[in-house]
Amino acid sequence: MSSAATEVPAGDSASQPELQWEELRRSALETIRSAEIPDEIEVPALPQAVTEFMDESSSPDFDYGRLAQIVEKDPGLTCELLRYVNSAAVGLSSPVGSVRQALSHLGINTARTYLMAAGVKAATRSQQSRLLNARHFWNASLQRGLFARAVAACLNLDTGLCFMGGLLQDFLLPVLTDRFDAEYIVYLETEAREGRDLCDWEREVFGWDHAGAGACVAASWRFPDDLLCALFYHHELQATLQRPEMEFFSLFPVTCAALLPDQLMPSTRGIRELIRVDARCAAICLDELCRQVDAEQMQQAENYEIPHHLQNLVEEERRCMEHES
Repeated sequence: MSSAATEVPAGDSASQPELQWEELRRSALETIRSAEIPDEIEVPALPQAVTEFMDESSSPDFDYGRLAQIVEKDPGLTCELLRYVNSAAVGLSSPVGSVRQALSHLGINTARTYLMAAGVKAATRSQQSRLLNARHFWNASLQRGLFARAVAACLNLDTGLCFMGGLLQDFLLPVLTDRFDAEYIVYLETEAREGRDLCDWEREVFGWDHAGAGACVAASWRFPDDLLCALFYHHELQATLQRPEMEFFSLFPVTCAALLPDQLMPSTRGIRELIRVDARCAAICLDELCRQVDAEQMQQAENYEIPHHLQNLVEEERRCMEHES
């Protein structure tokens, strides 16, 4: 990868063409439809409480009491929200015991982000994959969300969008690997070991990839345009750096998070790519990012089953690169 290809865009953003997220979303969905994704790729609907909460909270005169009542109709969602607001990640000085208090402390935007993530997790977890360990998968997803958010904070980009884009970018993979388990087993046993890119393989075998399929489902769930685009383009690192619209660069942290290895992409090639990006981007420090994300994930991961400690992965890959040189 050339040095110029990984430079963070600079200059007066006012002189750059303006990106219309709605138009970009339409273009992405047209690409997905032309790929003829089969109807059997289905996931359960979002919990009704999440759908109602998103609709109600979109009103400019929303009422916290009414929103709390919507969440409280779903006991699982209520427990998830209270667990999160009382976690070390939020850092409140005293515990919160009601949904209304939780919404007030978090703020409406943070609450929407968290409840949407919890809803997607609940929807997809009801379908167990024969290939992916569910807890491991969601801890890896959390790691990507935290990493994308940390990169966004360094670059003064939208941390909420990037967290959701990192967290949910692969949310449909448990469904896909369950429905097409025989095909993905072939990928894991042959193509993945040879370093084949997952999306390239999916497009060759199916005519579509998990990014496009996930965006298609997100559209049916009425995800915001920018988040849907984050899901669709999460493997397009070079596009976030080379397109002329400055707004498209806001997806750069999401594409960085997509380089982290997981159960279907165990190669460290992504870590090597992150090391190269780090060397050319003065605004971020990969070592510090890894320390921060590892610490945050230790606080939030389920049963502390963290799939990869980023600090260790980066250190090991740097040693390999030094040895090769």
